Amino acid sequence: MYRILLLVTSFSLFSHLSLSQDLRTRLGRSFVNPDSADIIFELEKVNLKNAGDSGIYFFFYAEKFNRAQDQNEKAKEYFLKSASLLDPDRTSDMISLCYIRLNRLESMAGNWDQSLFYSQKGLENATAALDTNYMGYALLDISVVYHDMEDYAKGVEYGKKAYNLLTEFSQGNPTFEAFALNAIGINFDDWGKPDSALYYHFKIIENIDQLDSTRISFTFNNIGNTLLKQKKYAEAQSWLETAVSVNNQDEDAYSLAANYTNLATIAYNLNDFGKAYIMMDSAAKYVEISQSTEKKRDYLYEQFRFHKAMSKPEQAMAYLEEYAVLKDSIFKEERVKLMGELEAKYEIQTKERELAESRATLAENEVLIGNRNNQLLLLLVLILIVLGVAFFIYYRQMTKNRHLEQEAKLQAILSEQETQKRLQEQRNRISSDLHDNIGAQLTFIVSSLDNLKYIELSKEKMASKVDQISAFTVETVNELRDTIWAMNKDHISLEDLQVRLSNLINKAQASFPNLHFELQFDEKLSMDQKLNSMEGVNMYRVAQEAVNNAVKHSGASQITTWLGTEAGKVALKVRDNGRGISEQNGLGNGLSNMRTRAERIGRKLILNSSAQTGTEVCIL
Repeated sequence: MYRILLLVTSFSLFSHLSLSQDLRTRLGRSFVNPDSADIIFELEKVNLKNAGDSGIYFFFYAEKFNRAQDQNEKAKEYFLKSASLLDPDRTSDMISLCYIRLNRLESMAGNWDQSLFYSQKGLENATAALDTNYMGYALLDISVVYHDMEDYAKGVEYGKKAYNLLTEFSQGNPTFEAFALNAIGINFDDWGKPDSALYYHFKIIENIDQLDSTRISFTFNNIGNTLLKQKKYAEAQSWLETAVSVNNQDEDAYSLAANYTNLATIAYNLNDFGKAYIMMDSAAKYVEISQSTEKKRDYLYEQFRFHKAMSKPEQAMAYLEEYAVLKDSIFKEERVKLMGELEAKYEIQTKERELAESRATLAENEVLIGNRNNQLLLLLVLILIVLGVAFFIYYRQMTKNRHLEQEAKLQAILSEQETQKRLQEQRNRISSDLHDNIGAQLTFIVSSLDNLKYIELSKEKMASKVDQISAFTVETVNELRDTIWAMNKDHISLEDLQVRLSNLINKAQASFPNLHFELQFDEKLSMDQKLNSMEGVNMYRVAQEAVNNAVKHSGASQITTWLGTEAGKVALKVRDNGRGISEQNGLGNGLSNMRTRAERIGRKLILNSSAQTGTEVCIL
């Protein structure tokens, strides 16, 4: 009875797998016959028996939008839907493909954080399925994202992890190995290490007999790109023209955008500006078709260099400004802070060995079942029972471990959300500071300029008035730079603050050579210590205001700025040996602003002043 039940169960399982595999094959026809894709999808709806089948269906449906190139949001929607429905035990490779596609779509849009997130999800899926090839693919995708984020050291690190993993696996996919070598090469190229870049690109060419040239057309472009940077224009052009020829076969807009941008660069470097115009037009066409933020960034920068070489500064600056806006939009997003630890090579090899041993044991058991007598069959049943108990214990432990991992991930997510909330609060404060200070100052400048139209002044007075407005404008620009300096950082190290204070003191000394300025630091301070961006910019502003007040009003001959620690916190003091502040003068706007800044970061502003000792402004 037991054997009959086992046979029925096995037959049911294999039949279901076969049906799912047939569904995958039938839906695959939508690739071969895109004109009939809608009919194929409509006919196959009635054959969806479970969630796994729906996952397969939505994968091919997403690919329809992915191939359309202007339907990226629809493609993302259905790839996510497919990944959530696919059965990881039967179609883990399709789940990996979903995350590979999502990585590409987000990268094309310049959303590096989301791109990294999907690569990590793909790595987790492939690791759970012990799929070494797709584990390597996820790692090389991470390498490419770090390249696009201009973090080339990490890009090389992850590319080498991918390549080592794939080459040490006996059934490593040669195409995936080529992709990993390419990831390493492009990181070295843009890192300014052309010899290392060419070494890895030519390793792909060594194995070209095992590869489809259309799938590695990027290699020809990348070799040409590296040679171009070395000013070996003739060699570079030969490789790039080969790339164009291969990419034209399947109309790869993304690759053609890079090919023509590089060919345009060669042309204008050789002073062939007519050809450069033609190549730039072709590049613009394929940048538009590919919708790639990365390729648009490269194209705009080369247009700037091209028009600069043509001595057309106005057009060059227009392209440079457009390039700067696009680049800022890419890098202003928070970069990914946390990445899960990857499987160690030793653990992967151990799991592969254990899996192979388990399969060998099952094969031996099947042979024994068919060839042993009833006594050995009874012994086999007892062994299966023991294995079942062991598997149950193992499964329960794995479930427990999985729950613990999920709890840990949840805690990490909550912690990240809290961190993001604090960062947003800081940014809101800095935005308010921009509005209240910079906005008001710009309004004053505009009003002052408008008033000049209605006032008749002598030439000397008009020049004096303009000088005053110019000085005020310079001060406003400096404050804006300080605010941007703070907004671009999650944290500000004491070393950063030291540099800013040193610049402040140097400028003051240059402007007032008769005064003696000094900057002191407590030896107990660690330059690696971090302040949040709000603390850093407000402490710097208080120092700036205090030094300006001392120069303008104190009549001092010496002004000292001190940075140290008091009561376990970073403290700031600005001292002068001037006449002090009389009570009749009150705090004034400058001191009132300093007190407001101190309170904004949860500190106190203490003012010590007398006619004998001068004035000391402290943030404690």
